[in-house]
Amino acid sequence: MDKRATWARRLAIVSAVGMLIVLLMGARVTATGSGDGCGNDWPLCHGGFLPADTFESLTEYSHRLVTGIEGIVVLATTILAWPLRKRHPEFRVLIPAMMGTLILQSLMGAAAVRWPTSPEVMATHFGISLICLASASLVAFILIDARRPDRDRTMDSGGTIAGFRWLLIATFVMSIVVAYSGAYVRHTNSELACATWPSCTGELVPRIDQTPPGIQTLHRVLAGVISLMIGGIALWAYRLRQTRPDLQALAFAALVIVFFQVIVGAIVVYSGLQLLATLAHAGLMATLFVVLSEGLRRTWPQGLRRAVRSRASLGQPATGD
Repeated sequence: MDKRATWARRLAIVSAVGMLIVLLMGARVTATGSGDGCGNDWPLCHGGFLPADTFESLTEYSHRLVTGIEGIVVLATTILAWPLRKRHPEFRVLIPAMMGTLILQSLMGAAAVRWPTSPEVMATHFGISLICLASASLVAFILIDARRPDRDRTMDSGGTIAGFRWLLIATFVMSIVVAYSGAYVRHTNSELACATWPSCTGELVPRIDQTPPGIQTLHRVLAGVISLMIGGIALWAYRLRQTRPDLQALAFAALVIVFFQVIVGAIVVYSGLQLLATLAHAGLMATLFVVLSEGLRRTWPQGLRRAVRSRASLGQPATGD
């Protein structure tokens, strides 16, 4: 691997980790009610370059500072990785998505400071951050894979992979819906609308039309649906374990994440929005989104064809769609 690719890989890893930190710091701003910590000024803080000596101001300012640093890292990653797009065609989509969503979520954050913003818009802000994180992570995964051209990626029959891929796509879309609903719960202050878990204040089937309990209940229902979908992915991936052990590993990771996400969700309710539990809940959702994104990359037709050609060049039998 040439020096450009080596540095692009290193910076892509830093970008992915940095974006996760930015996402968690944003969740911390929301959880602590620090969105107005710098007043209505942006990029300044109360008209100055330094924050006020308050917890809210320091929390909001640190989030802005880290986001700015992340922007520089992402820009450097873009400059180094974009020339590699012929070698890695996925970069034609992933790199603009990474850079564009980082800029968009920064602008949305600035707009939220300067002008009143609806919960719907703020929930979308979290979703955009997830796309930026996934894009940066996939760029890093692709460059890491490029270091190991002899990596075993045996193909299963095309029909089986195609069906598995469609289930992954459906689960990926559902993960966006679940993430949005969770962010909407936070931005409408509906986290404790249901004082018990998994029931809603003792009701097994509460009325969905009652807000905010209905908002919280709907989020729980959606979370239950995606849990079942990931369970289906895990069972299907187990059938593919001989030919695609990488998919089995990803499915197992997703299943573990969902298991802990359910536990942490209950802790969030019973702890009265304890900060660490709230951040863990957001972090697990972000990690699940990345895992599902990587699963899509590994089952996408173009990626399969390249893996097949790679194995054929090594003189090994391969099948694929």
